Amino acid sequence: MTTQTGNISGDGSLVGYKMFQASTRYPKPSIPSRLFGALGLMLAFHSLDVLAGQLNLAWDPNSEPEVAGYRLYYGQASGEYTASVDVGQQSQFTLFGLEVGQRYYFAVTAYSALGFQSGFSNEVSAVIGTDARDTFLESPTNGSFESGIGLIRGWACGASNVDVAIDGGERLATAYGTRRGDTAAVCGKDDTGFGLTINWNTLGDGMHELSAYADGVEFADVAFNVTTLGADYLEGIDAEYSLSDFPQLGNQTRIAWSEPHQNFVIVGYDNASSFALRNSLSPVETYDESLGFFLESPSEGSYESGIGLVRGWVCNASGVDVRIDDGDPLSTAYGTYRGDTTAVCGTPFTGFGLTFNWNELGDGPHLLRAFADGVEFASAVFNVTTLGTNYLYDASSQTYTLTGFPFPDRDTRVRWSPAHQNFVIVGSD
Repeated sequence: MTTQTGNISGDGSLVGYKMFQASTRYPKPSIPSRLFGALGLMLAFHSLDVLAGQLNLAWDPNSEPEVAGYRLYYGQASGEYTASVDVGQQSQFTLFGLEVGQRYYFAVTAYSALGFQSGFSNEVSAVIGTDARDTFLESPTNGSFESGIGLIRGWACGASNVDVAIDGGERLATAYGTRRGDTAAVCGKDDTGFGLTINWNTLGDGMHELSAYADGVEFADVAFNVTTLGADYLEGIDAEYSLSDFPQLGNQTRIAWSEPHQNFVIVGYDNASSFALRNSLSPVETYDESLGFFLESPSEGSYESGIGLVRGWVCNASGVDVRIDDGDPLSTAYGTYRGDTTAVCGTPFTGFGLTFNWNELGDGPHLLRAFADGVEFASAVFNVTTLGTNYLYDASSQTYTLTGFPFPDRDTRVRWSPAHQNFVIVGSD
């Protein structure tokens, strides 16, 4: 067992930012003595960009070598930007959580490593949802980074089935029909979600392509990045790191490696003060595989953060539901392909999954109970760590280097991902 801890600061210069406040108006940025070139901001209306509260924007990058990154400003009145996002060196960014039917205004500035900031670019605007179609692939997205065990997810207003194909391979059926209350305004119903659990590590490092189909008709095609740690499934690693000045200056967030997630999860957050560390993130395997069911995540004593996945498998059922903290039953998408269960179940179509924003539960321990055809087959008490909000709109996209992970002679880089509301692995060497 390898154990590491450390205090990590973001690479490069950190430009401060503010959380979303409706009353905040951003003043005209400071202009450096050597002016940056003009920024040409444009809306990148590729397929499915203005959909259900989400918008993809792109702009022409500056050519000056001193440009360290960009900040995207937006608000609901022209010239009055009530929120901003530090997007780093990206020249394309997807905003989430915008209000459907409302017009938003956008502008971009460039900043240098010394903290100088350019003037605003030209302003553009869009009404969120007016160009919405009836299908949307939420993750992965063009240019996104994916790592560990993740979820291909999105929604479709009216379809019999949703399939995906990766790198031109065979089509894989997603589980379709989970509840998505946020699509009711667009679709007129909420049983629109689709999802497919995938271990991104099996694809290998580098760029990959995913196409999505509703009833055989392609509605999305994206190119995304996968970063692995050199193994399909990394075992026997225990590591925890402190990320300074995240999500804002003076804060400290702790992340720890989670073997079931094959990724990092948030296990602590405060204003640079000490807090209790978790004992272990290793899965607690107390089930009998021969019984024909298994709740994989969350597991007893696990830590969950951001937008995650309730997942597992059941050999034979009509449906699988879960209850969290004895709330209403939530239907999972059941019947996805799980080849690793064939030997036990006699069929590979045993997987169940439900996308869930753990932030909505609040910090602390919670109870999840799982039911197959109304009969409880598993339960787990797990821990949730939030960053003080259900959805963090405004956070730096700086990259943190985790030294000595996963092995003493290796370093791994992680970056905040708004779509995941969590950190993703973007490099390892």
